[in-house]
Amino acid sequence: MQTHIRQSVSIVLTWLLVISTAPAQQPSSAAPIPPQILSAHSVFIANGGGSTLFDAFTGGPDRAYNTFYADLQKANHYQLVATPAEADLVFEIRAIAPTSGSGDTAVTTPQLVLDIKDPKTSVTLWTTRANVRAFGTQSRRDQGFDSSVDVLVSKLAQVTGQLLTPQEAKAVHDNSRLPTAAKVLIVVGIAAGLSLGIYGAYRVSHPPALPTLSVPSPPMPWPLP
Repeated sequence: MQTHIRQSVSIVLTWLLVISTAPAQQPSSAAPIPPQILSAHSVFIANGGGSTLFDAFTGGPDRAYNTFYADLQKANHYQLVATPAEADLVFEIRAIAPTSGSGDTAVTTPQLVLDIKDPKTSVTLWTTRANVRAFGTQSRRDQGFDSSVDVLVSKLAQVTGQLLTPQEAKAVHDNSRLPTAAKVLIVVGIAAGLSLGIYGAYRVSHPPALPTLSVPSPPMPWPLP
């Protein structure tokens, strides 16, 4: 039985290694980016709010909006306007924290989501996102959060055809990879499920032997006089 479990875990590890290292399949021809995104000059930035999980960062969920706004001001690629009516595009930024799995194997993946919308129709033209990976002290968490906002700005630049520096391109690539901790939890969860399934099948096919009960002999009657 232990041999079967080791073989199953080995298969899971091999499968995870393959999907985490295999290059992403690129479509033969990319669909066009909406021309409205490529020609936009003025944008209105909307705060889409976010999960209370982001209270762990200074400024809470609003930190995404404030940092993104400051980064776009610094980039000076768009004119930031005060109302949607003045804008060519609306950039709505949200801080979300979806959870996959359940119980001990649940994994929460905080993310920043940028929706690019048409201000006249409110139709979402494009969506991009960045993972938030921030641990340690308050200062380190805030720095990690701001780095994720930088990645989001770099992804926006890619959509509009701007070239990234090698450092920006590396940050985008690293941000898109599955975190090591998530890989470990996935492996542990799948391996535990396989082990329980194999053990259950083994117990069904090999039920435990019932103990043999000895029946005491009836007492001998007293001899009659």
